[in-house]
Amino acid sequence: MIYPATYNITILQNATWRGSFRATQNRQALTSITIAGTTPTFNVPCHGLTATTKVVFTGGNDIPCGFLLNTVYYVIAAGLTTGAFQVSATSGGSTISVTGTASGDFYVATPLDITGYTVDADVKGLITNTLVGTFTPTITSATDGAFELMMLPATALAIDVGSYGWDVSLTQSGGERYYWVTGVATVQRTYSRT
Repeated sequence: MIYPATYNITILQNATWRGSFRATQNRQALTSITIAGTTPTFNVPCHGLTATTKVVFTGGNDIPCGFLLNTVYYVIAAGLTTGAFQVSATSGGSTISVTGTASGDFYVATPLDITGYTVDADVKGLITNTLVGTFTPTITSATDGAFELMMLPATALAIDVGSYGWDVSLTQSGGERYYWVTGVATVQRTYSRT
């Protein structure tokens, strides 16, 4: 099941807007990250992950050096229990090495394979539901759920300053559709229009 996230954005008139996204599923909260030496262990009760499963981490206020959020990692057999796991940067590789500490609320999810999906993203009036702009989507890694959205300056310039609703939908080839991201798009005026 894909659950919608809320993400508010700001679009500048007469400017390019671009964002990189990763569709994920099965999100779980980490109870902690334990770092022994340079090896991080991620603790999640009954996580259900197996060796070679792709995972992505989000959240956190302070992340260890050598660890990247919204990056695909692979669960490895070393340190794998029903409540803990370790990851590698490559399938079947060695545990990632980090320095420092971790703090804040972290989450782990599996990337959604969007092979065969159509990505659509629009900006509409909050009250009128009138279409005022469309993003151009590009799938950058279907198997890892990665895609980009872009709005060119001419499209952004045609939208009046104000607040609008926006969303991203993912549609399977059979017609099953999910609204993955929703939020408010605030359009701000720019002054240099040469």
